[in-house]
Amino acid sequence: MNKRLAVTIAVASALSAAGCNPAPGDEDGAADQPTVVVWDSAGIEIVENHAPEHAAGEFWTLDSVPEFVLGGANTLGEPAHDSAQLVWDVVGLARLEDGRVAGLSSKGTQLLLFEPSGKLSRTIGRSGEGPGEFTRPEWLEYHPPDTLVVWDYFMTSIDRFDTAGTLLSERRGNHARLRELGIYGEDFAFPITEGYFFAAMMGREVDPEPTWSDCSPREFWTVRVVGEGQPVSQGGFSAWLPPEYVMIDSTYSAHSFGCPSHMAVGGHPPSIYIAARDRNEIYQFNLDGALSRIIRRSTGPVPITPRARRAMEQQREMVERELEARGRSMPPEGERSGGPPRDTHPPFFDVVVDSEGYLWVREWSESETGLPDRWSVFSPEGRWLGVVPVQWGGLVSCGFGRWKGYTSSCWVDRDFLVILQRDELDVERIEGYRIRRGG
Repeated sequence: MNKRLAVTIAVASALSAAGCNPAPGDEDGAADQPTVVVWDSAGIEIVENHAPEHAAGEFWTLDSVPEFVLGGANTLGEPAHDSAQLVWDVVGLARLEDGRVAGLSSKGTQLLLFEPSGKLSRTIGRSGEGPGEFTRPEWLEYHPPDTLVVWDYFMTSIDRFDTAGTLLSERRGNHARLRELGIYGEDFAFPITEGYFFAAMMGREVDPEPTWSDCSPREFWTVRVVGEGQPVSQGGFSAWLPPEYVMIDSTYSAHSFGCPSHMAVGGHPPSIYIAARDRNEIYQFNLDGALSRIIRRSTGPVPITPRARRAMEQQREMVERELEARGRSMPPEGERSGGPPRDTHPPFFDVVVDSEGYLWVREWSESETGLPDRWSVFSPEGRWLGVVPVQWGGLVSCGFGRWKGYTSSCWVDRDFLVILQRDELDVERIEGYRIRRGG
């Protein structure tokens, strides 16, 4: 049965605070406003954060230089010495408990295990249709301490390996049950946990539409590729409905989450996090599809100053030049914006859950760089712990974004943020930045 989620938050006339974290008092003993207030509304926990618990400079930091680089080169700043160490079309990353890094190459049809030194220590799988072989792998799951799960194209096989490369089990998606729901193998989006996954259904209107969703039609500049190695045709604008994301549980029941702009999955037990469209709040759901918590911040949006706007325009122009150099047709000047310019940055650029269940939100600061240059970190209970500045730039996304789909180009655990980067020649490399947990 397809269960539609229509959630109405009832705001009671009198709310008693279930808990709060007061800020330290001043020299006169007067207490500041609490950093967080928690209360219950109609069985849903509301966590309202007014400020981070840790002040600037007293929280975690992220190294500005990667501690290890895999695939691109054996030594930072040098070309690769061994072409066998190169990586391409990486669609999944995980850092194992023994320190090795796993990278799933879709076009390479292999799961690669690297030592932190950069040495390729093992390859798992190969191209084929037999046991433990891949057609076009799409997703990687890591179940500590020693199990890796590879999802192949159209869910034709879901293979569990140990880290020595032994095939432990193999299964496939139940396509007959999916067709009963109007979902097909090509609609597969990303796994959540054993037996649960998301599908992306295209071109459907959602009614009633959840608060966090926006399924209204859009106009996009599209181009038609004639063939590999051939120039693309002149593009044009066309209408398009954003995908509706539907969670399929272990019994093959479907729970619609509408058309969210940002989504993340993780924690113990796993939760689903969906960011509001233009409000500074995130909705947390259980695996049964029920809303359990709203994580909210009372801080105002970051204004886009003239200097920040110029930086954003320069970044856009650089990206467009790169696309045009690859033969990509761009819309005419004056028709490239998606509406009137914003006065403030969106509250979210990226939302990711790390291996311990902490929620990482990448966002814009007041630095006027025009780039999302910091992460706000929230505890598994939704409390805003602090801000981690990012000294390296770029618009590489780690998680789900409406216009990007869901990617798995990064991994965050207690000690490292591991991210897939590309150089000016589009050569991929996997970089690991150490997290310093001070404060």
